[in-house]
This record gives sequence, structure tokens and C-alpha cells, in this order.
Amino acid sequence: MSGLSVRKTYPRQPKRGAGRGAPSICITVTAIVLLACSIQIASAAPSPDAPADAFSSNQIAEKLLNQIRDGLQAYNSRKMLAPFDREGMQGYLAFQDQIEAFFAQYESFRVAIKLEESSFEQDKGTATASFRLEGIPRYGGPAIRREGELIFEFSRTRSGWKIRDVSPRSFFS
Repeated sequence: MSGLSVRKTYPRQPKRGAGRGAPSICITVTAIVLLACSIQIASAAPSPDAPADAFSSNQIAEKLLNQIRDGLQAYNSRKMLAPFDREGMQGYLAFQDQIEAFFAQYESFRVAIKLEESSFEQDKGTATASFRLEGIPRYGGPAIRREGELIFEFSRTRSGWKIRDVSPRSFFS
């Protein structure tokens, strides 16, 4: 060899700790942003105990009243009684018997319901609705027509909103 020295070159190694902080900072910043977003979303969502606003209280009342209407028009007493709270409604069994007797008198029903007003606070609510009912008697005769304003009381149960009471109950007799 003629006086030339061969020097081996190796790829440059980063200094200890250099470049390692950038990924961990990105992960930390991402985690903080996700945490902030989840807190914001959680605070924007209504709590289950929050009172319903006017729009949603009308929706709740209309849904339950429509179940009554659908049960009557389908001539299905079980479907008509479905929105009522079996456990929470005082005198439910007597009311159920009354509805069964009511269905036994007629062969079909036509119903129109108009929600007049509703209000809900936390797990209770009330609604006033105008009912028009026409029933065709099972054994002939002229159709009966009833009109009245019914007041419904609602309560939130484990299975959702239910009707806790209706007055006057005599409308369905």
C-alpha cells in the first residue's frame, strides 16, 4: 500500500435521545386533543335526567298517543295498552278489563288524535289531547261517535316513557 490509508465510513448514528422526543410529543398532543374533544361532546350531550325540551316532549307524547291510535285502529287491545305503565298505573288491571270490554262491544274503530299541549320535567310529563273516536258496533246499529279532551300523565321507566294515567278513563267505556 502506498501510503494511503483506507478509512471505513459508517452511517451516521443520531445522538442519544435525538429524534425520540418528536413521536412521543405527537402522541401526547393527540391524546390531549382527543380528551378535550370527548369532554366537549360529553358536556354537550343531555343527561338522562335533563328535562325534555318542547320539541322532544311533543315527540314523546305523540309517539305514545299514536300507539294508542294504532292499537284502536288495528283493533288490537294489547297494542292499544302497550304504552301504558302496568306497574306504575294505579288500577291498571281494572283499566285493562275496561278496555277489553270496550273492544268486545265494537268491531272496528276510527280514531283522530290532536296533541294540544305537553310538558315534561325530568322523569314525568303531562299532555292534553283532543280525541275523536268512531266505533262500529259489533251487533249492528249506528256508529258511535265520541269527542273529548283527555289528559295523560307520563313517567320514564326502565323501558322508556310510558303512560301512567289517563283521564277521564270513562272515555273508553
